[in-house]
Amino acid sequence: MGWISVLLSVLAALLMFFKGHTILMLIAIITAFGSLWSWGIMHNYATEFARRRPNYKGGFYDFTEKEVQLVPKWITIVNIGFTLLGSALLIYGIFIK
Repeated sequence: MGWISVLLSVLAALLMFFKGHTILMLIAIITAFGSLWSWGIMHNYATEFARRRPNYKGGFYDFTEKEVQLVPKWITIVNIGFTLLGSALLIYGIFIK
């Protein structure tokens, strides 16, 4: 799921570039980096909790529901904010001329 928010922001940046909206393109690029950064932080937290489990195999998505819920809420809110901003920029980029 984390790649979707990054992809939305990258698509928004491309749309803004081709439509000549430089400032909005830069905001979309920052949003893409913010989405990737916050997703990585959430993944690192979940991995740290998963490593405490004896049956942890080290897979990229080898997490239990409890380990995912232990990720701090602040970084989840930051990720949701970047995702919403990227989605809004993409929708705006689709409908502007």
